Amino acid sequence: MFLKTQAATEVAQFLAHHPTSEQIVAFHPSPEVAERAYELIHADRSGSLTEEERQELDSYMLIEYLVELVKLEAHRQLRQQAS
Repeated sequence: MFLKTQAATEVAQFLAHHPTSEQIVAFHPSPEVAERAYELIHADRSGSLTEEERQELDSYMLIEYLVELVKLEAHRQLRQQAS
């Protein structure tokens, strides 16, 4: 199950503004989102995640994967424009 997280909201808002390839490559989550992701990863490693936290972490991992795919495509486009 995919949860609506702060990370998902941030990515949706960012993409809704039609960023350039350069802006996509430079995109990073807010410090709050990064901190929450690190908290969840730490809890996972210590074996103390609740089921809801597991779903939240899974959502963060999916978002990270999709953002990386978009960034790879943006890099490809920038390289193509440069040649």
